[in-house]
Amino acid sequence: MESNNKFDPNTDIPDLTGKVFVVTGGSAGIGYGICAHLLQHNCKTLYLLGKKEEHLSEAEEGLKKYGDISRVKPIQIELENLHQTDSVAKQLALELTQLDGLVLNAGLGVGVYNETADGIDSHMQVNVFSQHHLAMMLLPLLLKTPDSRLVLQSSEFHRMLTSNPSFESLAEMNKDIGAMPLYARTKLAQVLLVRYMHGLKANPDNKLGLKEGQAPWINATHPGGVVTDQQEQAIEAYGTKGKLGVKAVRPFMKDPIDEGCRSALFAATGTQIGSQPIDGEYIVPDCKVSDVSKEAKDGQLAERLWRLTETLLKEKLGSLEYPTVLV
Repeated sequence: MESNNKFDPNTDIPDLTGKVFVVTGGSAGIGYGICAHLLQHNCKTLYLLGKKEEHLSEAEEGLKKYGDISRVKPIQIELENLHQTDSVAKQLALELTQLDGLVLNAGLGVGVYNETADGIDSHMQVNVFSQHHLAMMLLPLLLKTPDSRLVLQSSEFHRMLTSNPSFESLAEMNKDIGAMPLYARTKLAQVLLVRYMHGLKANPDNKLGLKEGQAPWINATHPGGVVTDQQEQAIEAYGTKGKLGVKAVRPFMKDPIDEGCRSALFAATGTQIGSQPIDGEYIVPDCKVSDVSKEAKDGQLAERLWRLTETLLKEKLGSLEYPTVLV
């Protein structure tokens, strides 16, 4: 499927009156840009999830110029802590009666290897496992909301792995493979999860209740080169080399509020998504459905990733409040 849409969020986002959105990583960078435009177009409620309370307060203050911030519900979430993430997910599942869009935008960038308190590579936990858990907890709300959207913020980095992961074990995930490969692996994982989840719709008996040709419309997006704090993570990882690299490319990077959030906003709000529909795809600037890497098309790899994700979440949390597909 091909689409090549010039999408200006200032003019092309429809009126969002009555609609409810949840955005992770919403307190800065691309996530803040996404939140600004959602608020600007009159969403009913915007749940802005971020890591630090002070950043949430700063974002809330900054959003005053885009709309009525009484509609903004800031929530602190620590994606490096599965139990805290689970607590936030349960809170949202109880509080919400509808969910028009869930934008999983939070993420660690190109950075050094660390493990979380849960004993998992921090890149995989933050960018993939924790946000998958949030999506599964909120999936019933997406299923009951007409024309709902699930958006995963991936990247062209999904093509840049020098060696292919098998996604077979935690031991494999917990190896320091280098700053850029750690990040690239998570971007590939996000595309794989989107494609696998969309594929479940073809099975009318899938445990998640997904139905072919029906919302939620599930897509991955690439924002383009955007100025965010992720460049500072790259400098930390690569030192002088990283600093020189960032300095070289920064003049070509987009502003996160003006342009960097367009692909995600198109996936979360664009009328074409539901009317065509555009589902299970990878959307790049300017809102064009693009082909993905060979690895991202590997159905067995996607299945192993889904199984590993469910296995780890079940092991670390003890039990899950949603049906698992492979475990």
